[in-house]
Amino acid sequence: MADIVKLGFAPLVDCAIPVVAAEQGFAAAEGIDLVLERANSWAALRDKLAFGLVDGAHLLAPLALAMHQGIAGIPAVPLVVPMTLGLGNNAITLSAALHARMMAVAPAIMAGPPAQRARALRQVIDADRARGLAPLSFATVFPFSCHHYELLNWLSDGGIDTRTDVNIGIVAPPRMVESLTSGWIDGYCAGEPWNALAVARGAGLIVATKADIRPGGVEKVLALRADQATPHRDRTVALVRAMVRAASWCHDPANHGALAQLLAEPCYVGQPAELIATTLVKAEAAKAADSRPHLAQAQQLVADMVRAGQLAPDTIPDADMLGALWTPTYHDLAQGTFNAG
Repeated sequence: MADIVKLGFAPLVDCAIPVVAAEQGFAAAEGIDLVLERANSWAALRDKLAFGLVDGAHLLAPLALAMHQGIAGIPAVPLVVPMTLGLGNNAITLSAALHARMMAVAPAIMAGPPAQRARALRQVIDADRARGLAPLSFATVFPFSCHHYELLNWLSDGGIDTRTDVNIGIVAPPRMVESLTSGWIDGYCAGEPWNALAVARGAGLIVATKADIRPGGVEKVLALRADQATPHRDRTVALVRAMVRAASWCHDPANHGALAQLLAEPCYVGQPAELIATTLVKAEAAKAADSRPHLAQAQQLVADMVRAGQLAPDTIPDADMLGALWTPTYHDLAQGTFNAG
């Protein structure tokens, strides 16, 4: 009898690996009945994982650390991160109106490196302040997210004080385009396909991507409850093995058409396959070299949390604590099986 494993996911292109593991039979081949449960917001997914409604999740990498540390708005939840998940490509998208203003005041800056285009935004902010206008509003998908840190870094590198010069709020990924179109926000940082959708609808334009701001940075992870992963080591290794095989399938350009069609299903991302296919091309160029979790990734996230004021310097977790969470053990065991085969 197959072991049932419930995984939560958010409707983003980078949920591809667990979706493929379930739909293409990689999990079943490992004796796992992989049940996927969609959550439209990261808060909802956090709660599903925290209260044991799912065994694990396709999760924001910083959120896994925050939940494990007990600073994610809920009591600490011991987790294990045995694998990073690729195919994610965040971007900063601005409203068409704001983008046009930036082009008008600083065309040379806008034609330059994307990571420096917030310098044009600085000039717009100064002009608005001189006229007594309210600050511009931006959104990210969750406070403990690489999207949040990337937006903060991009703005700060443009000379913008993220505490006083702009408003920054939280919007669930599927609500980003609607929020931008309605004028509730002036820009956002989110994962695909929610940037490509804004461009396709003429509502916004992409000014910078994750590759511009944090090339090679970790994005999503496979996060498992420790009370499920640790006592069932063989099952966890089998799950990771299925996910690694699914990742190889996803990374093969020959499969991108089928992958786009699969993700387009309403139960997954629920956006046109043609739109998703365009994001897969971008994601392929920026994918992580391997899915093995490395301690340096967790240490970088800790540094991001400290800079964002989310973690006090005297509460930084030590290497042992990080190593218990960000563990390559299961990945190495799965890889050993591959090598033995």
